[in-house]
Amino acid sequence: MLTWEGVRDIVVDPDAVLSRAELIAALSRALDLTEGEPMGHAMRACWIGMKIGQALELSLAERKELYYGLLLKDAGCTANAQQVSAWFGTDDRTAKYALKTVNWSNLWSATRYAMGQAKPGAPWHVRMQQMVSIGKRGPQAARELVAMRCTRGADIVRRLGWADLAPDAVLNLDEHWDGSGHPRGLKGEAIPILARILSLAQTVEFFWGRSGSNTARAIAEKRRGTWFDPQLVDIFLVLSRNANFWQELRLVTSPRAIAQLDPAPSRISLTTMEQLLQVAHIFGEIVDSKTSWTAQHSVRTADYAGKLAQILGWDKRQQQDTVLAGFFHDLGKVGVSNLILDKPGPLDTKERQAIERHPELTFNILEPIAPLRSIAHVAASHHERLDGSGYYQHSSGSDIPGGGLVVAVADVFDALAHARPYRRQLNVDEVLALMRKEKGSKLWAPAMDALEWGLAHRIIDAADTDASGV
Repeated sequence: MLTWEGVRDIVVDPDAVLSRAELIAALSRALDLTEGEPMGHAMRACWIGMKIGQALELSLAERKELYYGLLLKDAGCTANAQQVSAWFGTDDRTAKYALKTVNWSNLWSATRYAMGQAKPGAPWHVRMQQMVSIGKRGPQAARELVAMRCTRGADIVRRLGWADLAPDAVLNLDEHWDGSGHPRGLKGEAIPILARILSLAQTVEFFWGRSGSNTARAIAEKRRGTWFDPQLVDIFLVLSRNANFWQELRLVTSPRAIAQLDPAPSRISLTTMEQLLQVAHIFGEIVDSKTSWTAQHSVRTADYAGKLAQILGWDKRQQQDTVLAGFFHDLGKVGVSNLILDKPGPLDTKERQAIERHPELTFNILEPIAPLRSIAHVAASHHERLDGSGYYQHSSGSDIPGGGLVVAVADVFDALAHARPYRRQLNVDEVLALMRKEKGSKLWAPAMDALEWGLAHRIIDAADTDASGV
């Protein structure tokens, strides 16, 4: 077994505890990016929704479910990103953001939206072709996109294992009081109460952030009885009449702040990593779902990284820390347009700058979680290179965390071993031939040696997808 004594990352204090509410709040900011929202949208929607739930005198159990439903309402947001981008020929994030400004259950509003989003900036005849393509899909297309997102989101919340009502709330997030919503066209009280709160809270937050409190109140009142449960709107209008409501909302700027609203606080012990690895695994899958080209990439990268750490002789805890960084390494890609991720040709300068920002976004998402700050550094360093030619910080040599050096090798290996829109899939011999050219100059030689040793001894298999065994 290969060993390397010169590099270690004591990443997570095993005696620390992590607030589950704070962890999910921090990760919810990744979901915001996929929806074209500024980070913090879900946290502020959570604050609004929890105020409504308290006024409604929901039970403790219901408020607990509501809290996680609000933070994870967009858990399925990556499921339809590729389709939105392809169908409209535009940035999926801007298309999703723009959709929130219109009454999409109204045919004329939906038509104007489609016209505005169809290949913006392209020649008129190209835009017309795109609009014809959208038109051929018919009204069912919108229902299909919502179903993708909501069904996937509900499944993710269910898999987390601590919510019973929240998955159903996420599933029915886009249903409307008058039955004009999606995906099932539920009406009135047939829509779960928690889903009705989610729908109102996210809309209020969106219009508040975009145009201020008066607009948010006006939209809620205008859609009372059509989109929204009249009772909930009335509660919101009373609550928001007080200026303190909006002043307090502005203070919701950190995961720790919104975690204080969790009605039943719970902790994740870091003595064992099982719960944290489960959450990281699920969020890795959320990232990978943004485009079919990266399906299971984060899961495989985590698997390879953990096995490299094992071959290098790192202890069990360090292996788990490296797996954790592998799951999280591409979190920032949810903030990158699918027009870039799915582009079949070379990226231009602006597109390259956008893709090279994703490790920084990864760091920004994870950094507020104090016990995981070292993990944030490791995950965000996976594109750094020994000679300083990487990104985003252009670190070199010993300035790069050891775990980052390992995740970098795992990431490159998996990326080259699978097809991308701009190239075919390479076989293992081709992958290793390319990676050897950068061994010791860009990629850490001990990790490269560990990779080749692991492949030769069948500890690492390019077909592996399960990182749960470390």
